[in-house]
Amino acid sequence: MMGKYKMVFSDIDGTLLDSTHEVRKNTKKKIKELENQGIPFILVSARMPEGIYTIQKAAGLESPIVAYSGGLVLDTDRKILKSNGMSQKKAEEITGYIREKWNNMCISIYSGSSWISFDDRDYWIKQEEDITTLKCIKGNFTDILEKDTEVHKIMCMGEPEKIAEIENILKVKYPELSVYRSKDTYLEILDGRALKSNAVKVLCEVKNIPIEDSISFGDNYNDIDMLEATGMGIAMGNAPEEVKKHADKITLDNDSEGLLHMLEKLGM
Repeated sequence: MMGKYKMVFSDIDGTLLDSTHEVRKNTKKKIKELENQGIPFILVSARMPEGIYTIQKAAGLESPIVAYSGGLVLDTDRKILKSNGMSQKKAEEITGYIREKWNNMCISIYSGSSWISFDDRDYWIKQEEDITTLKCIKGNFTDILEKDTEVHKIMCMGEPEKIAEIENILKVKYPELSVYRSKDTYLEILDGRALKSNAVKVLCEVKNIPIEDSISFGDNYNDIDMLEATGMGIAMGNAPEEVKKHADKITLDNDSEGLLHMLEKLGM
């Protein structure tokens, strides 16, 4: 087993982080060791880049990152390797439709390093600011963003029943988009090409590492395509059964350092 895997892709929330949103000390030590051995440890998340860099810095890592679930791939020097977003026109149509049908839904727009919302005082925005330690810009995204800038993500935050309802309707109305719940109260809407597996392919190509020599860790539905794409896909113990079905191996949960446990088990 030793030396087989040359690159590690890891989801952040529910995978690398424990339920208090921290990277445990021994896990941190292990992934730093991997990077020192020349094995990139790549953070892959639905978060925006800044939300990933805070975790990366805290863990002492220096690899490329994958933001917006594959919508944006950034190299170590933060240069864009791949961007898969939707046009502002498309984003305007979608947000307009949501606001019309569910008028008090909390909607966020993400583009590159910008996080924009119509109402920055909203309870959900405040909560997300606390979790991510980032600041939301108030306003209409079409006034704030440069004309041809892509929108990487639309996020709705609200009560579970409403979120489920919006998800079901949008999936039918916009089959070309990737629409999924990252938790019961969060709905993520991205361009259909924004897949974690696409980002894995881009980075394996850039780093000149065969995809079968890579390994991935994840705990959610948007990790499935990544778990299937890499040489070995590992689901966390806290992942839903449906996600576990698509993994090659299942490790302990994120509060029992499942990621560290499996890396050690694989002799890495």
